[in-house]
Amino acid sequence: MGFIWLTQPVLWHSSRDRGSLNPALTADQAALIQARWHNWYTADWDYGQTTLAFFCAAIAAAMVLNLASMWRARRATSPSQRAGVADRLTAAFRYLTSRQFRVRATGYYAPPLSAIFGVSIMAIFVLSLMLAPRPYYWASMAMGDSQPIATRSGWISIAIMPFMIAFATKVNLVGMLTGTSHEKLQVFHRWSAVLMYITSLVHTFPFIVMNIREGQMMVSWETSSYYWTGVAALVPQTYLITLSWGIFRNRYYENFKKLHFIASGIFMAALFIHVDWTLTSWDYFFATAAIYTTVWLARVLRTLATTRLGLPAAVTRAAPTFFLLRIPAPARPPLQARRSRSRFSPPSRRASRAARRAGTSSSSWPSGTGVESYAWMADAVRAAVALVPAGRIAARVHVTGADADADVNADADADAKLGSKDDKAEIGSDTDTECLWALGRPDLPQLVHAAAHAGAARVAVVSCGPDAFLYDVRNAVADVQRTIVDGFAPCAEMFLHTESYGCAPLPPLVFLCCAA
Repeated sequence: MGFIWLTQPVLWHSSRDRGSLNPALTADQAALIQARWHNWYTADWDYGQTTLAFFCAAIAAAMVLNLASMWRARRATSPSQRAGVADRLTAAFRYLTSRQFRVRATGYYAPPLSAIFGVSIMAIFVLSLMLAPRPYYWASMAMGDSQPIATRSGWISIAIMPFMIAFATKVNLVGMLTGTSHEKLQVFHRWSAVLMYITSLVHTFPFIVMNIREGQMMVSWETSSYYWTGVAALVPQTYLITLSWGIFRNRYYENFKKLHFIASGIFMAALFIHVDWTLTSWDYFFATAAIYTTVWLARVLRTLATTRLGLPAAVTRAAPTFFLLRIPAPARPPLQARRSRSRFSPPSRRASRAARRAGTSSSSWPSGTGVESYAWMADAVRAAVALVPAGRIAARVHVTGADADADVNADADADAKLGSKDDKAEIGSDTDTECLWALGRPDLPQLVHAAAHAGAARVAVVSCGPDAFLYDVRNAVADVQRTIVDGFAPCAEMFLHTESYGCAPLPPLVFLCCAA
């Protein structure tokens, strides 16, 4: 027998007319199946819209905090280094966004504390909405073929879908409203996907259990589209969730990304057929399609406006084994410029000192990478620093890795900090441009605390690097935030912006630390 697809004729919504009740029902059973939170014909309102309201309320709350932060950043402030009540309150929130934990045994870096709280609240809400109402199963099959826990978990799952997609996009509508980068929203994309998967499984099992118990499994498979389409959706969903864990995603990212889009397309198509225009189920797909199409078009148009179908590039030999690729950066489009100003500039304008930390990796270079390999960078870095008026910027480049550490001291610990002058081994320095090249890892916490003690009332820290790099910076900033809350900090405010990337655990690394 061929597969059954969509119920004909295809409509947008199915009817809410229950018809006559089964005469085998008792009065209590009849009242129960028509009560709120138990009525199959209003389950999309009770559970789907409740889930929508929760996510919208959470985004609205984050948007209010973002607006308050923007208002505070634009108002006149005192140059005093003494933290006021508003400064301490802000520091308390920023402590949550900075503090990070890790598991040394496995090398796992948890998201910042605020993200953990956000995911926990999301999980508590979803699991409570799914598990709190009773009963889980009907007392009689006359009450309905869809068990209560299967019905509500299905609507919760499909209501999560638009937000799961909204959290994932690079041109991110949620990020624009909340002032959060798309990178930081990935944790909510992944965990909302996990919650959607859990609710999908809870939705699936009761149908299998009841059909096997009643001896109807094969008949249901052959006469209903819900079963084969459910399996067709669950298989790619299982693949997506399993392969999205860091152990697979980080190691094979390019393959993961391509296969992720393919599996997502199969999953969405199968799920679209599976719900079969039941009640308002297709509304969630149209909302998801509208969100994704809007941001995809915005990204394409932004790329076209920025690159104009291509940018000129020049390739020059920088060293015997290295080539330098130069791509002139075009002027930013007005919308992009305004968005950047509104999101990142207010703290920078308020800050009287900015500290930038960046880490990069040369682990993909196939040739040898001794310290001499970095000599070609010296002129480029000094030229860039020289563009800034004297005394306005100080740059330090730390060359790390097995080769660099061996050159500093063959017997020294590879993780030796570069906190004192005795540990420094300069590759080259220029006092006129205030640019220092050194061998060995920088003491990132010491640099952050030094920026806080530099005499500036308000300090901005911008950091980009691998997980271990950001872990040190985040927790150092969190320590400063805690002292601001206590009232003993040397500065009144410290702002942190981070961006991360994964790099292979092969030496050498180059960490660039700048302060202005």
